[in-house]
Parts: sequence; C-alpha cells; structure tokens
Amino acid sequence: MMNIEAKTNTNRKRVWYVATALVAVGITIALVVLLTQREKKYTVLKSPTNIASLADSGSEMVSLTSDAMVRSGIGVVTVESREFSSKISTVGVIEIPEPAEKIIAARARGRIEHMFVAATGEYVRRGERLFEFYSPDILSAEKDYLIAAGNGKSDQANMPGMSDHADAGLTNANKKRLELYGLTEDQIRQLKQNGTVANTVIVTAPMDGVVLEKLSQEGAYVDEGASIFQLADLSTVWAEINVPEQAIRFVRLAQSITIYTESYPGEKFVGKVILISPVEDQTSRTIRVRLSLPNPSYKLRPQMTFSATISSDLGRSLSIPQDAVVRTGTGNYVWVLDSGNMFSRHEVTLGVLSPDNYYQVVSGLALGEKVASNGSFLVDAEHEITKGNPMAGMNMGETSTKSSGEGTATVRAIDMQLETITLDHGNVPGVMPPMTMAYKASDPKFLQSVKINESVHFTLTRMGNGDYEITAIEKQ
Repeated sequence: MMNIEAKTNTNRKRVWYVATALVAVGITIALVVLLTQREKKYTVLKSPTNIASLADSGSEMVSLTSDAMVRSGIGVVTVESREFSSKISTVGVIEIPEPAEKIIAARARGRIEHMFVAATGEYVRRGERLFEFYSPDILSAEKDYLIAAGNGKSDQANMPGMSDHADAGLTNANKKRLELYGLTEDQIRQLKQNGTVANTVIVTAPMDGVVLEKLSQEGAYVDEGASIFQLADLSTVWAEINVPEQAIRFVRLAQSITIYTESYPGEKFVGKVILISPVEDQTSRTIRVRLSLPNPSYKLRPQMTFSATISSDLGRSLSIPQDAVVRTGTGNYVWVLDSGNMFSRHEVTLGVLSPDNYYQVVSGLALGEKVASNGSFLVDAEHEITKGNPMAGMNMGETSTKSSGEGTATVRAIDMQLETITLDHGNVPGVMPPMTMAYKASDPKFLQSVKINESVHFTLTRMGNGDYEITAIEKQ
C-alpha cells in the first residue's frame, strides 16, 4: 500500500514539473515576440533586388539595403548652398510712346492752300512749316488784335490817334484768341510789327518727329477739329514684352532689360521697366511689361519684333540636383537620408532651375542634409507600391515570360561610373512591368547617346546571370 502511494506522488510531481516547464516556455516565447516587435520598428528585406517600405502603411519612410541602393543606381547628395540667378528669354514688339504722339488739327474752318510736307515718313523739326492755311475766322481775329493793340495801319489812316487809345486788357484777350487758333508767339509778334494781316497763316510743327500719317490734301476744305497730320517723336520708344506669370516675380520697376533684334545682329539695346501691367492675359497666361528705350539713331521702328533677356541675381540659396526631386500632382518631394539606410519623404518648395540642373530650395530642407538622387523616382515608386503591403518588393523574375523586349521611356538619371541608366518606362511586354528603375548598359557608349529627360526607345534583355541590361537605346 505504501509503495502505491509513493508511486502516485512521484507521478504527480512529474506532471507538475512538466506543466511548470511548459508555462515557462510559453511565457518566454511571448516575451521574445513582444520584445522583437518593440525593438524592430522597421522591416528591411535582405534580397539585393528588393526595396522594403515600413510596415506602417501610413508611414512616409522607406528602408533600403546597401546592395539595393547600388544595384538600383540610387545615389545620395548633400544639400549645399550656391549662387542662383534668373535668366528669362521672351519676345516683344516696339511701340510708339503714347505721350510722344501728336495730332495736328485745324483750329478753325478753312482751306489748305499748300502742303510743305509731301508724304508720310518724313522727319520734321520743331517750328518747321507743315501747311499754309486760309481761314476767315483767323483773319477776323488778327484784325481785332491789331485794332485792340492800336497798331492797324489802315485803321490809323482812317482814325488818327488810335494808337494812343490801345486797351491793354482787350489786346491781351485778342492775343489769347490768336494763340487758341494756333499762332505762335513769333507769328503774333510779326503781325504786330507789320500792322497788317496776311490772307493765310503758316502752321508749323510743334515738336521734332516723324510724319506717321498725312490725313488731308492740298486744296481741301476742312472744318474746325479736322486732323491734318499725325506726328510722333521716336527718339524714345516703348518695348512691350510678355512675361510668363511664373517669372513675373523677377521683374521690377526701373530694372534694366536688354533686347536684341535680328535687324542689327550682335547689337544690344538696353531699356528700363516703366510699367508692369496689373492685368494678366488669360489666353497666353503672360503679363505685359513696358520698357522705355532711348532711340537716338532711330534704328528701332514701331512694330519691329525683338527678343529680350531678363536677368536677376537671386543671391545664395540651398540647392539640390533636379533628379533628386519627385514632382507629383500634389507637390514636390525629396527623400532625405535620416540614419543608416532609412529615407523619409520631405515636401519642398522650389525656386528657379539653374542651367546645370540644380533647383533653388526655398523651404523644406536644411543645409548639410543628405537626399536621394538618381534613383529618387525609384524610391518613391516603391513606396507607393508597398504602401499598405510592406512585404511587396519588386521581384524582377516572377513576371517575366520573355528574355528580351522593347519599350519607351524617359531618361531620369545617368551614372557614368556605375554604367547605369535610370528609365521611367512603361510596360515591356513579357519582360518588365511599368516602373522607374536603374539598369546597367551593356555598352557604356549608350550612356553618351542620350540625355536626362529625353524620350527614348530601348531594348531590355535578361542576361545569363538573371540581371536585366539595356542592350539598345536611341532617342525617339
């Protein structure tokens, strides 16, 4: 009986030990899983051809392996400071300055006796004779002036002593009347000295200028206010240029702008901005800017076309390469290297693009930060693909049914050192789905035959080692 009880107690102890051990193992496993989840915030795939996004579907971060960065042609550049300038090229037309135009009109009804200026286009100087004009109204006014001034010879013969009774107030009133009829100070003085009226008066040019239009003919009868000539002083002209709305911020009043015309190759004409239109042209989305240009040699003629260059010094600003920017319908983004191989997406505000393809950064980055270049489109595309499914990488072999195929693409980056070219391409039937990817060029000469942002036609071939290479490429 004692032996049976001893065996029972032994079995119970064994069961208890086993149960305790199982519970301990379960707790240990749970703790390991919990600690692993807390410590591993990001997931990185080890496949050299894959890029993995964060497990959090709402994250704006992407983690890359070193092999993935090399094979995909993803480079990293540092945000630097550099000098920026703006240079805008546009076109325009030479116009007549509105204040420099003058209409010569008849000041009274009468007849044009003689034209001293025979045709349009002639240059006249101030005081030069334009036409001889007969007008009964002007003749009557001249007689009244001589009578008021007591200087009419015929009247003095009939009424001796009349010159002693000249009325200064009446004389001035009649003189003003003659001025309103267009007589000059010299003509009125000559009239007073002669003491007799002429049958006609000579109308002279009120300024230096070119006869733009001859609006009447010799012998014509005209009414008061009828236009006879149109003159314009072209020693200064206006240049009207159309500036794109996105570039108007670089234009300011009194700014000097250089224009060029094919009529005088190699010659520059410099004018100053005197007007920036407050209204934008809705059709061309441009804003009219007016320049005032000295024209002493009269080389610039109304309606002559020209090209203009607007240059502005913008000072030092942060800069990044053009291929580091991902442009979308919602904004402009760059991928900033935070630590290790972890990239985060930052929205940036961009300014001008330099001739060597560097963007001015207005906001969104700091000096010294590192951003993805060359393969920034690839990083962004993979982020969109794997968002919500962090284990979805770009497995290049599973969708391929052919070893070679042709397609079209836009060149995003060229790395001469790695001999790779990054293409933003559509579907290559049976070979590769649409994506942005860096491929090795089978012949380095291919990289010299195309440029960034060019549209190309290419052949993509799967090599014996499983890698894909560009085996032919040409501009479209």
